[in-house]
Amino acid sequence: MAFDALMATAVTRELKEKIVGAKAEKIYQPSKDEIIISLRVGGRNEKLVVSANPSSARVSLTGIERENPKTPPMFCMLLRKHLMGTTVEDVYMYGFERIIEIKFKAFDDLGFRMEKYLTTEIMGKSSNVFLLGGKEKKILGVLHPGDITTPSKRRVIVGAPYELPAAQDKVDPNTETEEDFIRRLSESEKERTVEKYIVGTYLGISPLIAREIAYRAGKADTVGNSSPRMMWRSFSSIVNAASDGAVPCVVVCDGVPKEYSYIEIYQYEKSAENKMFASFSEMFDFYFGEREHKETMRAKAHDIEAILSSGRKKLQKKLTLMREELSECSDADKFKLWGDLITASIYQLTKKADSATVVNYYSENLESVTIPLDIKLTPSQNAAKYYKKYNKLKTAKKILSEQIEKAARELDYYETVETSLSLCENEADIYEIRIELAEAGYSAKKSSVGKARSHAKFEPKHYVTSDGYDVFVGKNNIQNDLITLKLSKKSDWWFHVKNSPGSHVVLVCDADEEPPARDFTEAAELAAFFSSRKDGENVAVDYTKIRNVKKPSGSAPGYVIYTSNFTAYVDPKCECKEI
Repeated sequence: MAFDALMATAVTRELKEKIVGAKAEKIYQPSKDEIIISLRVGGRNEKLVVSANPSSARVSLTGIERENPKTPPMFCMLLRKHLMGTTVEDVYMYGFERIIEIKFKAFDDLGFRMEKYLTTEIMGKSSNVFLLGGKEKKILGVLHPGDITTPSKRRVIVGAPYELPAAQDKVDPNTETEEDFIRRLSESEKERTVEKYIVGTYLGISPLIAREIAYRAGKADTVGNSSPRMMWRSFSSIVNAASDGAVPCVVVCDGVPKEYSYIEIYQYEKSAENKMFASFSEMFDFYFGEREHKETMRAKAHDIEAILSSGRKKLQKKLTLMREELSECSDADKFKLWGDLITASIYQLTKKADSATVVNYYSENLESVTIPLDIKLTPSQNAAKYYKKYNKLKTAKKILSEQIEKAARELDYYETVETSLSLCENEADIYEIRIELAEAGYSAKKSSVGKARSHAKFEPKHYVTSDGYDVFVGKNNIQNDLITLKLSKKSDWWFHVKNSPGSHVVLVCDADEEPPARDFTEAAELAAFFSSRKDGENVAVDYTKIRNVKKPSGSAPGYVIYTSNFTAYVDPKCECKEI
């Protein structure tokens, strides 16, 4: 669902109850579209997220910790200058538009009171955040400055008074009466769907809410098939719920959040369920939390994905060509046979013949074989020509086989890096992968390794099993080598998903100590969970003592070979306590 004006009404009401009187203590900008303001109110700490991300624009409280850049962006510095130490005086909307404004009580350098405003326009791709000051509400700064060279009816210029976006020619649902509602409905086209009618007639109502109005009014599909009285009752109750009676709700389909709303959604019937929350902040954290984290990690790792994508395409093309060449090498033995037969029958052959039919002495049936000849060459020279072809193809076959095996291993390495990317939890993990690629020769930006090292932490994940055994999990190939080759002892147990990319997992135990079966299972479940088979079932996981794990000389990061292993079949889980 889009963050429509009805949702904004419900959220504004909650914010007004919770943050009016709060003091702004810290301000961060974790991404180009998002502002975090730490507030202190009523003896408790709150975090306010102001987002202008086109897919998740909103204003709400949050409990999710976000990683902040070491160097704050310019807009963040501006907000710190004007809003640090100020007090939230009010939270309200502009009419029934998707614009939420937070009024701050501030003072200038001389101690005179001066209002500051943080205004958020929640309008999809046009979402933006403004810092306004003074009674005239002049623009002091803007998160996404407009291009003044682009033709537009509305110019966003710092120093100019703030102007509202152009008003829509629609009806405010809060002022609608039953009589006017029924009249408008009766005047509308009968074949028009109820959803399109409501969205096109009334301000601030998203398609999801329009469909819910139609569903609660007897599952009406078109205006002509609807009951005006039932439509009004459904319409008025849903609109009024935003101001009084809002219930934070997320529609979940097959375990995946699909929609969020301020009312329960019934239109999906048995194909989905409603998950209720105590507050809108909890609802938004549930709906956007994991999604935004993945988007943030993807954005920060776009350069790595580009390297992997380009490298994979080149390797696949190279492999195709080499395999075609290798198939041509299958004629090598034929050329050797022809050379041998020409040599054995050379006394029978004459010069300037374009072919020779000779007996195949190497066959049990002694059948005749016709061999093409070059009329410019003598029989002995033709034999030498075929021996040369044989030796050339024999050498090529050996080299091509080695190159194909090397390219296949390189493709496998790319898959391990892609799996590592999917396991990244913060920017430090991404920097570690950049270091890995640079040191392995896959990245041209070797000059940035020093900067990456200053951000990287090289800290594997640490868990404790039910019986208190330590388990370490590598999140990338550098960490895999670290825990397997340096931190582990020969008596420790090593786990890895079978024949697929994944993390190295080490179960720490003393010499001659045998952990309980439950702890082996939990370690195997972690190995399956931190792998490319994470979403599978009954996943095969190999495990063996560390002393049976070796790293071949010159092999890629994270690559090892192992022997004397056992195999467990488990469902991917991460239920151990993390340290």
